[in-house]
Amino acid sequence: MTLTFNRDLYKDLLVEYQPKLIKTEDENEQALAMVEKLMHLANRTPEQQELYELLIVLVEKLSGAEKSSKAYRG
Repeated sequence: MTLTFNRDLYKDLLVEYQPKLIKTEDENEQALAMVEKLMHLANRTPEQQELYELLIVLVEKLSGAEKSSKAYRG
């Protein structure tokens, strides 16, 4: 059985957490809190999985930017 993506359910998730580029430690903490919440769900819906994967990309992007910035500063 293939699960279909429900845009209305995804919209509800986006109301709870509105993803954007992470630029501050506070934004990072908020994103990580949502990642942990989604990570511990036994059976994520396709909508939850989509948000989970998106947040991981955003958190990793910040981590990569911080490493580049530290390397540049020496």
